[in-house]
Amino acid sequence: MTGEPLLTVEAVSKHFGGVTALANVSLTLHEGEVLGLIGPNGAGKSTLFNVISGVEPPSGGAIHLASREITGQRADRICRAGIARTFQAASLLPGMTCWENVHVASLFCRPESAAKRSAAARTEAALDLCGLLPLAHADVGEITTGEAKRLEIARAIATEPHVLMTDEAVAGLNLVETDQVIAILRKVNAAGVAILFVEHDVRAVLALVQRLVVLAQGGVLAEGAPTVVARRPEVIEAYLGSRYAQAQ
Repeated sequence: MTGEPLLTVEAVSKHFGGVTALANVSLTLHEGEVLGLIGPNGAGKSTLFNVISGVEPPSGGAIHLASREITGQRADRICRAGIARTFQAASLLPGMTCWENVHVASLFCRPESAAKRSAAARTEAALDLCGLLPLAHADVGEITTGEAKRLEIARAIATEPHVLMTDEAVAGLNLVETDQVIAILRKVNAAGVAILFVEHDVRAVLALVQRLVVLAQGGVLAEGAPTVVARRPEVIEAYLGSRYAQAQ
């Protein structure tokens, strides 16, 4: 394993009325790890992200960041504790520049990060890492989909998190744009940030992650090494499909 347990999800459930979106989901993200999270639409991936990041409270279970319990805390407090995320649809602030979007996000950094360098320095570093410094003063309404995806990542890493959770960061991108995002995430991980990577693009998942968790119908279906998990019959049936099996 890469390192010590960093993010621990213990038997987390989430109910919306009579609908169970998550049923006793448990997983562990270790220090320095890139953990993939895949599953069919409706499996509970985004709901799990929402529960971890404080967008939605869990109905049961517990979540810890290192030794600190963060179950049900507000999203801003969880971000300041060291967990940042992106969204499927870019959550950019309209009418503002790329710099301003990242700068606002940088204000929610961990206290120790704020003590070490300014919000402006964190903003510049995040834009630079994501290849967006030339677009710093461009209005977010004028950038491409690929640039918006990278800007989402820049906003998250400007908080200087311990954990980065990306929700379909390469959805809708071409191969070149996808490879750009993968390269950025590799740099983020190399800097010591653990990543929880949700994605439908199997190629991107297998190119980036070190371990894989498969969700189906709100529960954990499989977990392990990516190439091993991807060949399991129940995973192929529930998610990857027969064409993937025939290609192996």
